[in-house]
Amino acid sequence: MEYTEIKREKKRRRRKIRKILTGIFLIMVFILWSVYFLLKSDLFNLKIISIEGNKTLAEEEIIEMAELYTNRNIYQYSLSDLQAKVKSHPFVEDAIIKRKIPKTIIITVREREKYAIIPYMGTFIYIDHNKVVLKISDSYLEEDLILITGVDFNSFKLGDVVDIKNPQLLSFVMGFIEASKMTSIIDRISEINIGQEAYIKLITFDGIEILLADTQDPAYSTLALKEVLTNLYTRDIKNVIVDMRYKGQISIRNREHWEED
Repeated sequence: MEYTEIKREKKRRRRKIRKILTGIFLIMVFILWSVYFLLKSDLFNLKIISIEGNKTLAEEEIIEMAELYTNRNIYQYSLSDLQAKVKSHPFVEDAIIKRKIPKTIIITVREREKYAIIPYMGTFIYIDHNKVVLKISDSYLEEDLILITGVDFNSFKLGDVVDIKNPQLLSFVMGFIEASKMTSIIDRISEINIGQEAYIKLITFDGIEILLADTQDPAYSTLALKEVLTNLYTRDIKNVIVDMRYKGQISIRNREHWEED
């Protein structure tokens, strides 16, 4: 009797295992069939490409970068590949790609903004606030951006941070530009020269020159400069050099006298 019971128990276990394996097999077949359906069905063919967040780049340019084509199944596109392609553009800081069933792909970009222009050997290099090269152009006249001169390059490449020999001065300038936007003096500044050792030289559209140490706090410098410029404009004084290199000390001298010294 015991032998018969053991035999029956083994048969029950084998039947149970077969049922489990059959169930797993059917589930796998269903999953594979579902994947095949998703990849091949016309129901999920791309019909709508939605671009969001772009200000500088045209929608067509972003779609071309992503290499998206309508009437192709949306599940045949790798979202990570699409993201990498879109982010390869210098103006794109980040990109989020989503599918929207049944026929839409949504691309949301965060663009870098042009912050300043650096002249170099007859060309003009556009950079953002992180000093990433966004664009290289033959002209800058149409742009309302500060010109940064005196930059000594090691190398530069679209989409990469500029490699220069005086990076600390450029970092100070970027902070100064940000602070000057907050104090509303940005529109008065035409050029910033960083060709000196430990200070920068600002030139206003009126020709006033301002000397600033690179160790000063940009917020303090812009507030002090705003007050100085306001006083000079009120008195219609323009042909001067303002020396603000020493904290707490501001000297204003006529340009001719400065050059004589």
